[in-house]
Amino acid sequence: MIKENQKLRICHVAMGDLWAGAEVQLVVLIEVLLRFQELDLTVVLFNEGRLAIELQKLRVPVYIFPETAQSSLKILQQLTDYCRERKFDLLHTHKYKDNILGAMAAARSGVPYVVRTVHGLSEPFKGLPSIRMRFYEFCDDVVIRTKVNRLIAVSSQIGHLLSQKFGSASVVKIHNGIPIEHVQQAKPYEEVRKHLDVDKVEIIIGTVGRLTPVKAHEHFLTAAKQLLQSHKNLCFVIVGSGPRRRFLEEIARKSDISSKVRFLGHRDDTRDLIRAMDIFVLPSLHEGIPMVLLEAMALARPIVASAVGGIPEVLTNQVHGLLVPPAKPDEIVGACEAFLSDPLFMEKCGQAALTRVKQEFSSELMGAKVVTLYRQLFQE
Repeated sequence: MIKENQKLRICHVAMGDLWAGAEVQLVVLIEVLLRFQELDLTVVLFNEGRLAIELQKLRVPVYIFPETAQSSLKILQQLTDYCRERKFDLLHTHKYKDNILGAMAAARSGVPYVVRTVHGLSEPFKGLPSIRMRFYEFCDDVVIRTKVNRLIAVSSQIGHLLSQKFGSASVVKIHNGIPIEHVQQAKPYEEVRKHLDVDKVEIIIGTVGRLTPVKAHEHFLTAAKQLLQSHKNLCFVIVGSGPRRRFLEEIARKSDISSKVRFLGHRDDTRDLIRAMDIFVLPSLHEGIPMVLLEAMALARPIVASAVGGIPEVLTNQVHGLLVPPAKPDEIVGACEAFLSDPLFMEKCGQAALTRVKQEFSSELMGAKVVTLYRQLFQE
């Protein structure tokens, strides 16, 4: 039991190998949790990188047990020793590997509670990566059943699937959130467009995301080709890096639209770029609650998004934006046409999206719900 006025010692364990939605969400969560005086926070990562840098900026203690330099068994032993030394009250994990090793270390070192956030569904793989992913999922399922006390689902769809597999008593839905006040601090629209060398009469249709199959950028490019046939004043922007860049650039070249498509790669000024987009498109094949969608809503952008995962929970069709079936470029074209033909409708959807994200998807609300979950575990 935790004595009165004693801080809860919480350790978040994460891979730290990527800088994507789950990693951004962890930084946002930690920033909010640091405001709760009852918490003593620490983060353990298995990789150096952008996540470690962003967390260190928050002045939260970050310890790295690098997976590139040692085996998983060695990391497990190090993490077990570290947990035993620090006497943590709760471990909070985020992905397959950090949950497997973190929960096992908690059990071996006497940490009483483990919480696992499920940020999204597993991405489709083929060949050897598919076999490896199924193995990770099997091990993760075993650990969840035997050693994890609560599962946080970031969307109703994820929550439903987890409840079917592990029972509803262990599942809590807590939507992702964003720091609204930070998102609003963007550079002027005109300044960003000038930086992109976009003509004043051009309309920017853009997307942001890792260049991986699940993000379905090829459908965005197919829609771009069709839209350019009737709208010569369009410019298409793709922000993000990943293994499919050459593949996507080749699609643009073969479609004879390369001059109208900008591949910007990884950028640190993503919010400024989203704000400069006249229409934001999210063509993903599946998602949890994507951070980039919340950011686009907070920036009052007219949004066209696939009706997959948790997106319909966030964005109501014809109210906060337009939803389209996944893998249907023609539907993306139709939605963009609807916006282009009705500027007042674009403005109305953008403002409704901003109101929605302020009311339901703030980082403060997310953090408060996570702390409530921590408290409930110890009260039980």
